[in-house]
Amino acid sequence: MVARLFRLRVALLGGAFRGSFVKGLRTSLLYVLLAAAAVLLAVLPARLLPEGSDRAIVDVIIGTIVLAAAFVVPFFENRRNLEPRQFAQFPVSSGAIGLSLLLTSIATWPFLLLLVWLIALGVLRPEWAEPGWIAPVALLLAAILALCSVRVTSTLSKLIAGARNAGTIRTVGAVLLVAFLPVAVFAAATAFGAEGSAAAAAGAEVAGWTPFGAPFAALALASAGDLDGALLRLAVTVGAILILLLVWFPLVNLVNQRVDRPVAPDAARSGLGWFERFAAQPGQVIAARELTYWARDPRYRVALFAIPIAPLVMLIAFAVAGADLRALSLVPLPVILLLLGWSQHNDVSMDSTAIWEHVASGIRGRADRAGRLAPVLLIGLPLALIGSSITVTILGEWRVLPAVIGMNVAVLFAACAVSSVFSVLMPYPATRPGDSPFSQPQWSGSGSGLAQTLSMIFALLLAVPPVWFAIRAILDVEFVSNMWALAFGLGYGLVVLLLGVLIGGWLFDRSGPELIAVTQVFD
Repeated sequence: MVARLFRLRVALLGGAFRGSFVKGLRTSLLYVLLAAAAVLLAVLPARLLPEGSDRAIVDVIIGTIVLAAAFVVPFFENRRNLEPRQFAQFPVSSGAIGLSLLLTSIATWPFLLLLVWLIALGVLRPEWAEPGWIAPVALLLAAILALCSVRVTSTLSKLIAGARNAGTIRTVGAVLLVAFLPVAVFAAATAFGAEGSAAAAAGAEVAGWTPFGAPFAALALASAGDLDGALLRLAVTVGAILILLLVWFPLVNLVNQRVDRPVAPDAARSGLGWFERFAAQPGQVIAARELTYWARDPRYRVALFAIPIAPLVMLIAFAVAGADLRALSLVPLPVILLLLGWSQHNDVSMDSTAIWEHVASGIRGRADRAGRLAPVLLIGLPLALIGSSITVTILGEWRVLPAVIGMNVAVLFAACAVSSVFSVLMPYPATRPGDSPFSQPQWSGSGSGLAQTLSMIFALLLAVPPVWFAIRAILDVEFVSNMWALAFGLGYGLVVLLLGVLIGGWLFDRSGPELIAVTQVFD
């Protein structure tokens, strides 16, 4: 099995060059450039930094990022990876399939590029020569960890998402990539600057205890003479590899026993815009429709353009009053995220011409609530991450980035949770589809002012706990307090968001006919 699969892997390697001469030349040039980039990633720290602690810190951080990417990226993008299910019809056991896929994954272009980088590191770091066995062992463990990570996360993604949700997973991955790239750039620019060496050293110390940074931390400790610390870091890496292997083989067996529902051959796969990127499930179809609304409906665009005005007015007022502008840098982003999430508090009325379809088709309320939050989350999460990096840059203290991210994400989630409940609980007349976004229908009953006031008050109250924890961590700049503020903000926000979706869904299920009646009155 291993020999046959290895021949298949080699054929796939060569298949990238088949076709026209221009295609082969283009592919060759691409892989040469990627190999050069891998070597350059190993060369730059050696050329820019002297041998010592600074170079070791950079090596640990870069190594952690590379191995963490090998673990995370295949979950979102795995279309070119062989999966165990493709070999289920062969007369071999699941264990043999899993072992063969692991061993033959060395004959893939991503692993070969990783190998080029690791070999370049071993050649260009003479300080890793003593003791002589540490560098080969640590780099070999790093390669094995990357190999196991790719196999496990790729197969786990296909098991969880399947072919139907693959587009959704890729869309989420693209959004996260766009969000985290500016954060990484800002962090690198500050951490490796003149005043950021302490933050970089603290980050490398923490990363050295993770499975991704442990091999490189072991090399740094061994070169400094701390062989016991190096062995402990290698043990962390070995433990992570064993855990991945213990997950991998049962995962292969489970994948080969599960049968997915086939996609209809006549289903449309192109030309459907956002609907191509989401599965044919109620919540995801509603999400695709909402994203289409936000892209085409001027009512939503006007609301988006109006959201930044409030924090801008607040900043001008505080600046005139003589407040410290650096401290004020913490204010605009939470306000924008609060208003962005709160803007959905009357979405049922905004979508009044289609709400009857949800009730008539028997869609569960939680699917309706979750689907309607897709545009806000796809805009708000990247905005929270990118804006947090800009905020701490203006503030001049990158060590508070975890607390700022936790605060901003929690505020966004709390506002979305309140909107999920109030858009069902207290809908009021909104501009009709096709009308001017600046017009407002007449309504004899009470509702708009009360609904807006109550929803904003509840959103502010729910945002108080994460904001309080974040402010304490920002005033007391300690790593533990900032990580606690990040964990609390993310955990609290997710719990509140989940409760908001469930409560709003329960209200939707109970009051579906009443919602149709109310929205028909609006129209």
